[in-house]
Amino acid sequence: MLKEKMVYYYQTLNKNCAEAAVLAANDVYQLNLDEKAIKLFLGFGGGNGCGGTCGVLSGALAVLSHLYGDKPQAEFRPLCAEFVKEFEAKMGSTECSVLAARYKTPETRCTGAVALAGEVLDAFIAKQNGEVPASDEECTLAPEDIKRVKGMGFLQHKGTNKFNGRIITRNGRITADETRAIADAAAKYGDGHIMLTTRLTIEVSGIDYNDIDAFQAEVAKAGLETGGTGSKVRPVVSCKGTTCQYGLYDTYALTDEIHNRFYKNYHNVSLPHKFKIAAGGCPNNCVKPNLNDLGIVGARRPIYNADLCRGCKKCKIETTCPIKITKVVDGKLVLDETKCNNCGRCVTKCPFHCIDESEYGWKIYVGGRWGKNVAHGRMLSKFFTDKEDLMNTIEKTILFFRSEGIPGERLSDTIERIGFEKAEAMILSNELLERKAEILGLTVVGGATC
Repeated sequence: MLKEKMVYYYQTLNKNCAEAAVLAANDVYQLNLDEKAIKLFLGFGGGNGCGGTCGVLSGALAVLSHLYGDKPQAEFRPLCAEFVKEFEAKMGSTECSVLAARYKTPETRCTGAVALAGEVLDAFIAKQNGEVPASDEECTLAPEDIKRVKGMGFLQHKGTNKFNGRIITRNGRITADETRAIADAAAKYGDGHIMLTTRLTIEVSGIDYNDIDAFQAEVAKAGLETGGTGSKVRPVVSCKGTTCQYGLYDTYALTDEIHNRFYKNYHNVSLPHKFKIAAGGCPNNCVKPNLNDLGIVGARRPIYNADLCRGCKKCKIETTCPIKITKVVDGKLVLDETKCNNCGRCVTKCPFHCIDESEYGWKIYVGGRWGKNVAHGRMLSKFFTDKEDLMNTIEKTILFFRSEGIPGERLSDTIERIGFEKAEAMILSNELLERKAEILGLTVVGGATC
């Protein structure tokens, strides 16, 4: 292929970028150029020696001149203009100084730029000849290379050398400056498209394998990183409970802590499978906490004082309850605590103050998942009112999964195999934290494939 030939001449034989383009094309397209003809392109390297027009672009135009220069000027000039336009769209610039700032490293010089330019030229010539270039259809990467960058958060476009770069957003919220940085990186190194995943991370599509390091360096300027794959704790998902009228706690503040303590600090801890965490601000469950390995739901438990109830014929509490589990019976309000979802909507609604007090806290669900095999998480019996107790329980659940899980099974499978009652007893006890060093020292092979 043209790209590989260009890289060979540039990197292995230490030719300049213009020479590499012409030498490679001479081999691939059988141009029959001799050494004297090749030497004519020596001065175009390094942007004509001054960072001007990219040398590989100059070499590519020379190749097009050799192949299609017999066309009338009225046809040939638009052909060259079209190529320059495609080159600039793909590379981001036609200027050596700009491209060198993006691609050049002390170790490889501008190898990434030369490789990408080879793809552009090969595809352009194939289009002129009515062909489909192999590089658009076939992946030329080794499986170990695809696996390596997948661990960095780059997921392959099937059958190609292109990837989606997954950027971690901590909890689904990013700043305006970070947004601009992602957009700039998508324009420079991707195909200009940005996608949101169901886990509220951001993916930039169309990143060439050779541009992955440069893309990471670009977003790192804004403090952003790629990742979020493998048999590990995944980035936490949060609803907007911080600002939502129904939010019962500061979801973004809590999930920032969860991100740092469990995604960042557990980043090198392998688990039997992926481990997903979602935090919802109230029982509306917008982010579906009970369909995650661990789900947190904000709660406000009403404290009912029956002595103050007057048994109103039109009870304000009864009409306020969104799930209709309150009812006046024999002159007294009956509130079924076993059915109450702790949304807190009823608190302070009674004009006679029978439910003026409440207790804020969280409920935790474990063992949820979606996908081919859906499992609804089960709620732990404890109502959590202390944040550190909540955080410790998250950690104990992760340690439970690492110590009891079998490689390849999700937490829901582990809990089903062991039994919910036993799993809950282990998670709510302090034994797992006491054994933390031992559990983290275990050798665990993960089974996640995405």
